[in-house]
Amino acid sequence: MEKSRTLREIAPADIRKMTNDELNVLCDELRSFIYEKVSECGGHLASNLGAIEATVALCNVFDFTKDKIIFDVGHQCYAYKALTGRADQFDTLRKEGGISGFPKREESPFDFYDTGHAGTSVSAAIGIAKARDLKKEDFSVIAFIGDGSFTKRLTV
Repeated sequence: MEKSRTLREIAPADIRKMTNDELNVLCDELRSFIYEKVSECGGHLASNLGAIEATVALCNVFDFTKDKIIFDVGHQCYAYKALTGRADQFDTLRKEGGISGFPKREESPFDFYDTGHAGTSVSAAIGIAKARDLKKEDFSVIAFIGDGSFTKRLTV
């Protein structure tokens, strides 16, 4: 697979058609891409490198044109952003007028829920799933739980 095809022109539906070998190549290319872009623009590196395989797996299984993903730790979304049509905008990452380092609804229809830091994805996903069920809609809701959510204290 050509690098330019993989990251710049790939559609989320293409990922669901890839073989395991192609998915592994995609993960390697995402790792290089994120490293390069964060080195140039700044941003969250380790958290995004650690989320690549999980993000690719989710994009391989779910259809994010209808299914909803909520990142608990928004700074783990760079691979998701690149795979949902924003790879060519990464030179503007975290710059005024550029793409955000976090999911932002106004940035893309693939960003369903504005997220910053940890502790909200599970409760938001439960609420969204309940609303979906009450409205008799058909889509999956995925809470992408980051490490920071495990340190949040639940208080009632």
